[in-house]
Amino acid sequence: MQKAANAIRGWAEVQVQGAACEEFFNRCAREGIGFWKPQRLDEVTWTCRVAFVDAGKVTALGQKGQWEVRLLRRGGLPGTFWKLRRRYVFLAGMAACIAVVAVLSRFVVTVRVAGNVKVPTGAILTQLRVRGVRPGAFGPGLDTRQITHEVILELPQLSWMSINLHGMVAEVLVREGDPRPELMEEDEPAHIAAKYPGIVTKIQTTSGQQLVEKGDTVAAGDTLIGSWVDFVEPEGSTIDLGGMTVRATGKVWARTWHTLKAAMPLNALAKEYTGREKTRWSLEIFGRRVKISPGGGISYERYDKITKYHTPSLPGDRELPISLRREVCREYTLTQASIDREKGEVILRAALEERLAALAEKGEVLKTDWSVKEQNGLLTVTLLAECEQEIGVTVEE
Repeated sequence: MQKAANAIRGWAEVQVQGAACEEFFNRCAREGIGFWKPQRLDEVTWTCRVAFVDAGKVTALGQKGQWEVRLLRRGGLPGTFWKLRRRYVFLAGMAACIAVVAVLSRFVVTVRVAGNVKVPTGAILTQLRVRGVRPGAFGPGLDTRQITHEVILELPQLSWMSINLHGMVAEVLVREGDPRPELMEEDEPAHIAAKYPGIVTKIQTTSGQQLVEKGDTVAAGDTLIGSWVDFVEPEGSTIDLGGMTVRATGKVWARTWHTLKAAMPLNALAKEYTGREKTRWSLEIFGRRVKISPGGGISYERYDKITKYHTPSLPGDRELPISLRREVCREYTLTQASIDREKGEVILRAALEERLAALAEKGEVLKTDWSVKEQNGLLTVTLLAECEQEIGVTVEE
């Protein structure tokens, strides 16, 4: 620890020559001048180290007595700067570097987002960029509190956000909120209607008047559970007590049949690359693009553009706000190409299965029948599915 402290505050190595050098060290102790590493070279010569700031005091102390004190070398941090005191260009460059780092450290170089799972990082970065939080922004000039409020209003999936500026890094911490539960208007009358036609297999009525029974056939739009509930009169009474309107609730399951179709032309246009391509280079500095490659636009009628970025980074995976952008434009023409019938059928089947899964989300698929037809170069796949699913939906009145 002491060695590190001496290196930071600096030291000077001196040579003391004269009679009774021991008295010189005694005087140093009385004057409060610390020294270490005393070494005797001969009968009248000693060396030792003192603090960098005490080098002048030791020399003056030697002049008052009968000793010759000579400065041999300086070390430590102050000693290093002492050696560089006449290298004006180096010192000026160092000062300029320090100034540049001090200024650049006030600007945002990297924006990091953490804590999001369902909300895409790109969506958060887009909202932040619109409000000035981007590479090249002046950190102290950002009103982080106002920005967080505005972003949360634009992205209601977020319940909390914090923007922390750590030098050149803007760390954005977010927390996603739980989905809002559906609020039921208990006072608003509503009935349960059939979303799909089918044969009722099960019904559960929580409130309202049940209008269908198991085994009944219903069409889409038919009322399954009504909002009007009759009051039951006492036995023997001839007075009609009427009823009341409620918000019907319940679940109704039924066997349903769905017919889904998907088609694909077996002859289509395909890309064929000509082998001609053009490469363009540019620099992106703080989000601004600077062209490097000469020339104008692309003369190709049809082409694909492939863009790659090469961004240098500092230790710790901190990317610099400077990127080398490479664009490759590859020319192509359109030619007639035939699609394999089996591959086309696989693609159409997968698309229909995905649609069926969405239709039968609240239920299960009992049976499926497939049919394939090819006519005039058009491949058509038909899916007939039998399902058991919940068909009741709430209809406001």
